[in-house]
Amino acid sequence: MPHGRVTLSLAALTALLWMARPGAFAPSDGPDPWFGTFSIIAFDPATQELGVGVQSRAFGAGAAVPYAKPGVGAVATQASANRQYGPKAIALLEQGLSPAEVVQRITDEDPGRDTRQVAVIDAKGRSAVYTGKRVIDRNNDPKDLVHLGGFAGHASGLNFSAQGNTLASEAVVQVMAAAYQRGTGTMAERLMDALDAGQAQGGDTRGMQSAGILVVKPLDPKSESTVERIVDIRVDDHEEPFKELRRLLQMTLGVPQRLTARAADLAKAGRHAEAIADMQKALAINPRSEAAMYALAQRYAQAGQPAAAIAQLTLAITRQPKQWKAQAAADPIFAPLRGDAAFRALVAP
Repeated sequence: MPHGRVTLSLAALTALLWMARPGAFAPSDGPDPWFGTFSIIAFDPATQELGVGVQSRAFGAGAAVPYAKPGVGAVATQASANRQYGPKAIALLEQGLSPAEVVQRITDEDPGRDTRQVAVIDAKGRSAVYTGKRVIDRNNDPKDLVHLGGFAGHASGLNFSAQGNTLASEAVVQVMAAAYQRGTGTMAERLMDALDAGQAQGGDTRGMQSAGILVVKPLDPKSESTVERIVDIRVDDHEEPFKELRRLLQMTLGVPQRLTARAADLAKAGRHAEAIADMQKALAINPRSEAAMYALAQRYAQAGQPAAAIAQLTLAITRQPKQWKAQAAADPIFAPLRGDAAFRALVAP
């Protein structure tokens, strides 16, 4: 059988050579990937919280970019992310160095600094940012088509700094800074707002894939809490990472529980349509919550919608029969349904 001729385009040959290199699929064995990214680091003097928010058109940036220690500082390491920057920067901050001195030290010691972008903030709200020469130059390198972008740099202010590379324009970091400064919610919500603003301004020229938010806070000696990472969420791979990140943030901040409690109060006041709407919102945020399914069934029952109530109750009981079957059978809210054969079958022991 004659051998066929195989031809490869330059792009295909380049891809094959890339995949054939040692450690191509093992980041720990080779250089870290390019995290073309925008991020924001912040300190809140009122709450003593330190935080990092990040988005990238690269897998798993939420795990690679942020680093923070309560009472000390926060770091965002990106572009060709050097993951040693996080612990090194924190250790230097603990020794009393300023963020500017820390950034100088860690980049001076790094032969790959020209490919890095790093931002450091301390617990005094002081920040410093380094963007390597190659990170800036590649934005206008016609031979670097994958990472061709319009801007690499930062916009810093009191208690925060927004930075990025391969960005649509300098306006991306500027609007992030403005969104964070005018924010009124928790630090995590303000970081989320800043990320949303940056994306709305064009964000990373390559698009979206991953995102993350990390917020830490010193433990209150009077509290029994052992949680310093009060928000620690990430989306590693998603078509709409910001939508998913905001959903996770709402779960972390207890939004579904608050909606559930408000829905119960609205139902008691006879405002059934509003109660149902709130429970639908809660279930949209946490769609696997049997408790939310059960609560929505209650709201439907109170609104005189037995079919909808039984449908929701069926979902909850099917998923967790031991928990919800007996509870529904004894629940006075479902008393009007006890004459319904479908309800009786559903709650039967």
